[in-house]
Amino acid sequence: MRLLCLLVSALGLSSAIAEPPKPRNGDKLLVINDDGFSSFHSGRYKTAEDLRQQMLRFRDTQVGVFEWCIAAGSRVNFPSKTCELIGTGVTEFPRRGDKLASETLHRLASEGVDTLKVVADACHEAGMSCYASLRMNGDYSAGWMGESLPRMLNSTFWWQHPEFRVRGKKGEDQTKLSYAFPEVRAFKLGILREAAERDIDGINLDFLRHPPCFGYEEPLITAFKAKHGQDPRDLPADDPRWLQLRADLMTSFLRDVRKVLDDAGQKKGRHLGLSARVDWKDYQSHGCDIDTWLKEGLLDYLVVAQHTLGGYEFDLAPFVQKAKGTGCAILFGEEATLSGHDRTPAEDQAIAAGKMKPPVREVFTLDQYKSRAAKWYAAGADGIQLFNEGRLEVMKVLGSVKP
Repeated sequence: MRLLCLLVSALGLSSAIAEPPKPRNGDKLLVINDDGFSSFHSGRYKTAEDLRQQMLRFRDTQVGVFEWCIAAGSRVNFPSKTCELIGTGVTEFPRRGDKLASETLHRLASEGVDTLKVVADACHEAGMSCYASLRMNGDYSAGWMGESLPRMLNSTFWWQHPEFRVRGKKGEDQTKLSYAFPEVRAFKLGILREAAERDIDGINLDFLRHPPCFGYEEPLITAFKAKHGQDPRDLPADDPRWLQLRADLMTSFLRDVRKVLDDAGQKKGRHLGLSARVDWKDYQSHGCDIDTWLKEGLLDYLVVAQHTLGGYEFDLAPFVQKAKGTGCAILFGEEATLSGHDRTPAEDQAIAAGKMKPPVREVFTLDQYKSRAAKWYAAGADGIQLFNEGRLEVMKVLGSVKP
């Protein structure tokens, strides 16, 4: 199949052939997503060797794919010509961990360390595939945490182009960049193209961090009026024609990402995968036309989850049915965090002063993971993706669950 993909790519066509990663040390595919920031924030990742050792921990487990998030907000954590490094130009930080993360990433870059390359190489050393994961719309509102966090994480592109942001029905600024604008799609594609130049094995598009990707932007309104003779602002938000117009733009973006991967894969002589994480209930309103993605063979695996804290349950069978005959693997997306929140600047100051203990987040127990995995496998899941989870004992327990 890989030879066929490369031949089709050499002819200038899209490969459009799903080729999911193979399970490792078991019958089911296990995927980990690392946000690429929290462990710099906590001080766990200080050196390139720290990164390498984290991947090597999973050498003998069932983990087949390590998804490494390459951006926080819309800034990146690897040396880039397209976008700034996290924390560039910032001197005041909301929390101690934010300052530590920024200083660590800038120090590593000054030492010539390419974090994405280190992660990819270590994944391969451990026998895993490495997917660069992009949070589709992670920017923060301009005044959040006194503007210090958005200054640290939101890109210069975001600050310089408020006209490219998602708008409400009355034209109100809703913070996120809108994929309705070709400039936004080109900006995101530039980051992914740089990532694909490294020795990664694929790209993961995370639509749960954070919707929306579209609102009521002028290009969408104009296009809808031209096609249907109506103003979409006068219609229900879930009008199928309105949802399809936005979904068509996002599908076009996925085709462009697939082309980036095909081009990079041709140079590397191998297939590079594409995956997406979507909300099981609201994926259509988020601009995700998964039926078309599956039909066109754009995805190698699809993670179905929910945009909330963990513990959710839903019927996975309809998604398994949708994917039949497409070659795309279906994974249940587990969010490990059951309760809690990101530490606020005030809490961080109180902890530093010894006035309060760090808040504890509730996460799944090993028994809960085991029983839930058996349920998703019985529903037809080809594997599980773990979000906000890196405990080695979890990987060992899930590796013991039989389909």
